[in-house]
Amino acid sequence: MQENKIISLEDRVPVLRNKKRKKANLRILVTILVFFSLLLCVLYFQTSIGSKIHLVINGNQLYSDKEIEKLADVSVDDSFLTIRSKRVVDQLESQNTIQSAIVHKRFPNKVEIDVKEFQPVGQGLFSGKKYLLLESGVLIKEKNSLGNTTAPDLIGWKQGDELQEMAAELKKMPQSIFQSISEIDYTPSKDDPLLITVFTNEGYEVRTTIRKFSNKMSNYPLILKSIPKDQKGVIHLEVGAYFSPYSTEPK
Repeated sequence: MQENKIISLEDRVPVLRNKKRKKANLRILVTILVFFSLLLCVLYFQTSIGSKIHLVINGNQLYSDKEIEKLADVSVDDSFLTIRSKRVVDQLESQNTIQSAIVHKRFPNKVEIDVKEFQPVGQGLFSGKKYLLLESGVLIKEKNSLGNTTAPDLIGWKQGDELQEMAAELKKMPQSIFQSISEIDYTPSKDDPLLITVFTNEGYEVRTTIRKFSNKMSNYPLILKSIPKDQKGVIHLEVGAYFSPYSTEPK
């Protein structure tokens, strides 16, 4: 019985040789495929098609695509291999008008840039020209493409700390309350240099201060519910919160 189990070494040699030959052939095939793949890549990027990128920009409203390209220092004529995502992101995020940026590179030549800009929280005339006030406190010239912004009008304001603080407060406000504001007038007094007058889309006037404005305006919806719908007047939020009809307001 044991003699039947004994396999001659000479019988196994052809089998072992075949296995080695197959492994060698496989390695050669893989090497050839890798070589030609690399060769094709090199040839592709040397052509006029491969040397240019397909650039897509998303999320931009304040800037045109061309302006974003300039800020990011990229061009459709750039090579896909030379685009450095981190450098593009750093270039864009260094702007005080852009909150964040993400770059997606998709082989063979697509580069997609997603930008998130600081949103407008106000609009008004400064030095005789129309500007938008961004969440970051930056003023940017209004363009025709942004003429339909719903940001409130700013009246009587000048560039300075008060405007910066106002932008920061407006950024913190809930959208539901922010959308109720149609106009914000800077109306400082001797007693309060931060006094402002706010006009709402519901037809009310709100007198309050820049300091903690978002927190004070959080009471606006509750106060609105307590006022008869046919009665207009002034909502005072300077100290405490109360309503006085126009008929009782001093002229």
